[in-house]
Amino acid sequence: MNSVVIVAAGSGRRMNLDINKQYIKLDEKETGGSLFDKLAIEGGKLIVETLSKLENGTATRTPQDDEKSSYAGKITKELGQIDFTKPAVTIERLIRGLNPWPSAYTTLDGKAMKVWDATVEGGNVTEQPGEIVEIAKHYIKVATGENYLKTNEIQLAGKKRMPMDA
Repeated sequence: MNSVVIVAAGSGRRMNLDINKQYIKLDEKETGGSLFDKLAIEGGKLIVETLSKLENGTATRTPQDDEKSSYAGKITKELGQIDFTKPAVTIERLIRGLNPWPSAYTTLDGKAMKVWDATVEGGNVTEQPGEIVEIAKHYIKVATGENYLKTNEIQLAGKKRMPMDA
């Protein structure tokens, strides 16, 4: 679940007041790009509604709950480097969250490789994290700190994005 929130900003996090909020259900394969698009649409609707409430005096201002809020730092390209010692589910979420920018990446034979889509496969991992376990027509299966990651769509350095079965 994610949300669009219209906030009256004050100085410091404790001074912020929520004026209006709309929750958005996340799809199982939601990416940063698809969420951005959803938030833009809902945010547009919400600002119109909020401005109307502010104009007619019906807007309420609710202090933000510090226990439920957190600071989100700047997204940088370096965040996209895949750490295969982490659980496959964490890596798969990183891949979706950084799609389309800055994207998740690793190296293959010393060359950069972006990973655009992947799935988690359960199993008792006996290989080293980052070790390629299987190369099949539709995926590359890689060992992680917990379970396996199967890449479904990649982009080799200097090439176009491509599904693994292309």
